[in-house]
Amino acid sequence: MTSDNNADANPPRYAALDLGSNSFHLLLAEFRDQRMVRLHTDRAMVRLAEGLDRERNLAPEVAERALEALRRFAPVIQGLPADNVRIVGTNTLRLASTQADGFLEAAEAILGAPIEIISGVEEARLIYSGVMAAAEGPPRLRCVVDIGGGSTELVRGVESPRQLQSVNMGCVAFNRRFFDDGKIDAGKRNNFVRARRAAQAELQELQHIADEALVIGASGTIKSVARVLNNGELLPIHRKDLDKLADRVAGCRTVDAIDLPNLEPQRRPVFAAGLAILHGIFRELDIEVMHISPYAIREGIVHDLAGRAHGGDRRADTVANLMEKGEIDRNQARRVASTALQFFAQLNPHSMMSQRRLLRWAADLHEIGLALSHSSFRKLGAFMIEHADMAGFSRSEQENLAYLVRNQRGDIKAVQEHYGFHPNNDLLLCLRLACIVHRDHVDRGIDGLTLSADGPGYRLGIPGQWLYQYPAIEDLLELEVECWADKNIKLTLGNP
Repeated sequence: MTSDNNADANPPRYAALDLGSNSFHLLLAEFRDQRMVRLHTDRAMVRLAEGLDRERNLAPEVAERALEALRRFAPVIQGLPADNVRIVGTNTLRLASTQADGFLEAAEAILGAPIEIISGVEEARLIYSGVMAAAEGPPRLRCVVDIGGGSTELVRGVESPRQLQSVNMGCVAFNRRFFDDGKIDAGKRNNFVRARRAAQAELQELQHIADEALVIGASGTIKSVARVLNNGELLPIHRKDLDKLADRVAGCRTVDAIDLPNLEPQRRPVFAAGLAILHGIFRELDIEVMHISPYAIREGIVHDLAGRAHGGDRRADTVANLMEKGEIDRNQARRVASTALQFFAQLNPHSMMSQRRLLRWAADLHEIGLALSHSSFRKLGAFMIEHADMAGFSRSEQENLAYLVRNQRGDIKAVQEHYGFHPNNDLLLCLRLACIVHRDHVDRGIDGLTLSADGPGYRLGIPGQWLYQYPAIEDLLELEVECWADKNIKLTLGNP
């Protein structure tokens, strides 16, 4: 009884950090009676997207501005269990790709936790999850809109999302594109009108995403517009009021000339760009009123973390769905996963849960390419995994998963490592050995087999009687030794 009371009195805390293109947002929260309670929030207007040049390099002064914000956030995160913290990078860090490795490594050193670069679709899913956490009333069709610094996410769904879209337009990106010289009304050319038309053009294929739905806006740009229109309150935005505000801002000669009630000074530099995008969304999607959500991606991340802690990992659901769609032989996936995990437990008895999960999912999906091709199934399977919209997964998780699937047998392909992608030879060896043991899709125990580290290499102990029973496997193991030798890694076969 005492332990239960202590558990209730000290519920686990979760931290979500969103490294957005315009601002960084931190949320520390816990759940009481299944209700999320915010314990601490923080925000820094970093405008990361401003620092990305044409070669997708991050300007040193912008990177330092971002790192300074992270130094302020770090004490809140440090000390929490690793599984209770999730730090995500969105549009700008997606675009920066490997060019931002130095920044990401410095950020991880400050925060003590890895940064996950997530896809636009995953960002949209997390936003929808956050908004739904604050939704009231019976289930109904909703369309959620979130205008960020580098991208805009739109989601249509009821209890769960049915359509997830990420569009490459955001307030910082549009500010650089249309208002870089600080001018709005430049005589013959009105940059606000140009920006609004560009936003409409980006949405032409999504004209029906808001049809018959309750439209909900989330995050900074939309909240700032709502406060300007509603005396500082987060009340709904109506089309007629938005039209008047758009006309007023479009009539300003410069960005600096914008003078509106309840507009935060730090929001002013990108307000015209964000408003133009929002106005374009209202026009193109034929929206009359947009309600405002107090929650967004940060709350979605916290709910996702809590779900993982209680057996509701969205990634496991995604893998299960892929197995079904790919018509994967579940018995083969089970036997390969079981054997691979047994080998890995011998090699790394104190391994992290994240490594065991990755190995399990790689085994589950190792034959996903067979539905398309027998001869090229590994290559196709890896391509599918790396480029699919896999709900719950970060880009680095997908890349590491794809690497294991691609190299489950045959030559081990050389790859270029970068932040978030450092192939794990232990995981790969265990998967490859499991695939050898079950190459004929037959249940086969590995009692008596031992896998251990041998200096910089490995040693696989195999009873002679076991090899005598399965001579074909002995040949495959000899080939495996050669494959690892090509990587300058020694794999020794011998008695247990």
